[in-house]
Amino acid sequence: IMDEICKIKDLYRTLYIFEKDFQQKYKITINEAMLLCALKDGQPRSANELCEFIGLSNSRGSRIINTSEAKKLIDREMGKDDKRKMIFTLSDSGKIKVSEMAKEELVISNQLRDLLK
Repeated sequence: IMDEICKIKDLYRTLYIFEKDFQQKYKITINEAMLLCALKDGQPRSANELCEFIGLSNSRGSRIINTSEAKKLIDREMGKDDKRKMIFTLSDSGKIKVSEMAKEELVISNQLRDLLK
């Protein structure tokens, strides 16, 4: 079991470095990028749908939604049928960010690639 624990530690460390580099380059976090990914098809989504897509709890997902909204990457509007339900879409800035990132190639370090094998 110790070998597996050590591999998990190495994976966490490598992912931390990857996320830090990603955030510096794109000015968004991995979770914010996943939120943009959930909305890139142009379909409005509720907070619950976004949290499920990203794979985060509602409270953690709400923080990601709030930071993405503060960065003007997404727009919020009230639901048509249920005014308590918020619906999210990509803002114009979010669409630009998605378009810019779609042109990029994700560079994964050899260390991370080796750990994923």
